[in-house]
This record gives sequence, structure tokens and C-alpha cells, in this order.
Amino acid sequence: MKRTLLILAALACACNKSFTPASYVQGLRVLAVKADLPEVAPGATTTFTVLAVDTSGAPIQVSWWACTEPELVGTGPINPACFNTTPEPFLLGLGNGLSLSAIVPLVTPSDFGPPDASGGLYLPVILHASSASGRVDAAYGLRLAQGEAPNQNPKLTGVYLVPSTGAPTPIDGETPFPVHAGDALTLQAQFTGDSAETYAGGPGQPATLTEILSASWFATAGSFSEDVTGFPKPNTVWTADEGLPPVGGTIDLWVVGRDNRGGTDWLHLGLVLQ
Repeated sequence: MKRTLLILAALACACNKSFTPASYVQGLRVLAVKADLPEVAPGATTTFTVLAVDTSGAPIQVSWWACTEPELVGTGPINPACFNTTPEPFLLGLGNGLSLSAIVPLVTPSDFGPPDASGGLYLPVILHASSASGRVDAAYGLRLAQGEAPNQNPKLTGVYLVPSTGAPTPIDGETPFPVHAGDALTLQAQFTGDSAETYAGGPGQPATLTEILSASWFATAGSFSEDVTGFPKPNTVWTADEGLPPVGGTIDLWVVGRDNRGGTDWLHLGLVLQ
């Protein structure tokens, strides 16, 4: 898997393969991980939260581990040994639960190089999520502070319905939104104006760079024209065409917002089929 998906998007599922789109949510899934704060120094405390879903309704158990083993050349940004479930000296238990506060191990950031395009170095945080539906392993890249102003999570303001003419209108996230079989909704995720932060560029780059924001889309039914949106494609079309529940049933839709320095946010919408 590409480094931008594994580290910058801060998430990679590593246990099961499927020919269905990643945006289609069935069974046990880990959709995103967020740290608050998303960039911290070794020895500091941050809070991890996972967006984990089991469409059967079964309760989900999650265990968290920090992996201090550096990557192996040619194997990607996370050493495959980080996913071991047997005790290893380089796997440090952080705790259990869908959310927890943990102290970042006293690691040396430079051990986790080379840095990405934004200059970031990332400590792999491994999750083992399990339920009656099975188990999913995932990894989150926690950005390690190196003395610059730390990154903050982006903030989603809502999901907007984009009409053929006129301005996008927000969808009320508190009330299930009515849809019909065959409907095609053009959707857009919007962020607060300060979500795209600026940061210092590295060698050969402009002095100041602006973060790139993106949104990943997931739903328990239907299909998306674009699983990931952002610049230059800000919109996706969700079509009520696959896996629909009976009339009166609900469909869950999630949008996960990310910056390119390990920051994450997400929103949930309920749809009701009429």
C-alpha cells in the first residue's frame, strides 16, 4: 500500500482482501483513527479514537500497541513485524477501548525516517479490532513533534448536497435524510477555513506550504462515483443502487476528512429509504 495511504491518511487495514469497493461497509471495519493531539513529542500524552463499525451490531473490542521497530527497506513504511500478535520487545501495549489516552513512548524520531514530503516522521500505532464478525488489524501513523509548530486535526463542518444550480446546502446530521431507490446525490464535504494549515517547506520547496485536505467516503449501501474527494474533484455522487435495505430501513454514511500531515476528522449521516 502506498505511503500516503498508510501514514498520511493515517490508516491501513491489513487483514482481509475484497473485490468490493473500500467505500462499501459490511461486517467489521476500521474506517479511521484520530489522535488528539495528532502531532506530539515522545513522552507526551495524546488521545486515540477509532472509527470502528460492525454492521451486525456486535460490540467491538480494540487493543492498541506502539511499534518501535523501524521500517525495513522495501517493505513499506511499517515493519511487517509490527502486526505480530505474539509478545515482542518492540511492541508496547497502550491500552484497550474505542478511545484511550496514552503516553507516547520515549523514541528517537529520526529512527522512523526517512521523512515524508511534509517532513513528518511517524510512530506506528497498531490496532487489533475484534467482534463476533472476526478481527481487523490496522495501523495509524502518529506524527512525532520535531520542534516546529505541531499539526492540528482538520475540522469538518458538514456534508453538503450540491444542486445542479445554486450553492451547496448542508444536510442535517441530526435527522435521517430521506432517499429513494435510484436516487443520485451529489455530495461535498466542507472543512473550516483554518483546517488547511501552513507549514515550513523542506529543501527545494517553497518556504511555506499549505496542507492538502481530502475526504474519504463510506456507506452501508449504494455506491460512490469517487471514494476520495478533494482538489481538484471536490464532489462525489452517491447512488442508491446496491445493497439497499427494505423501505423504511436506514443507511449509514460516513465521511473521513484528512490533511496530509496525519490529521483526521469524521462525520456520520443517517439516510432512510422511502
